[in-house]
Amino acid sequence: MNDYRDVTPRQHTETVKHVFRYVVDYLRHPVEKIKTLPDWNWTVLLITLIVISMASGVITGLVPPSFFRVIGGIIISPIVGVVTTAVGSLTIYYYFQVFEKRTCSLRKIFTLLLFANIPFFIFQVGSEIIPPITLVGFAFTALLMAVGLTENFQMDKRRALRLVTILFAIVFIIWLWNRIDISRMDRF
Repeated sequence: MNDYRDVTPRQHTETVKHVFRYVVDYLRHPVEKIKTLPDWNWTVLLITLIVISMASGVITGLVPPSFFRVIGGIIISPIVGVVTTAVGSLTIYYYFQVFEKRTCSLRKIFTLLLFANIPFFIFQVGSEIIPPITLVGFAFTALLMAVGLTENFQMDKRRALRLVTILFAIVFIIWLWNRIDISRMDRF
């Protein structure tokens, strides 16, 4: 069987341009763009997530500047971004199966979480200076998730808000626990 896919450098360049234009347009109109998600393949989704999380990690490492934090942004941030997006996607995927009694596309859920997390990545940059700003970023992420779940998966608004509120509460508890641990370590 022959494979006639176009994998020329020109095709890759066009894909990169398309993704870049979409992300820029998303940054201009996040609520509108989260309502109609792109239908990208897994490779494009993963590379986009890795690049966005890496950029966020590197910029976060520069505020204030630290060589090791920049290297951590290059190595650790993409891993954390992919793992958390995958776990969140699987959680919502199984939520639909168990509580909504239907199966939704895991790739579409992953796409929703990728784009909903962009405000979190942006606000994460200032988290070293103002730690609670992480929660502001995640609040925007939660709101975009609620809109995306309602518009893309025809989920009832109240159920979508309840789900993202529970997820926000879990993130808040983890964040608070982390801040308490950090303050304990600073005392020693």
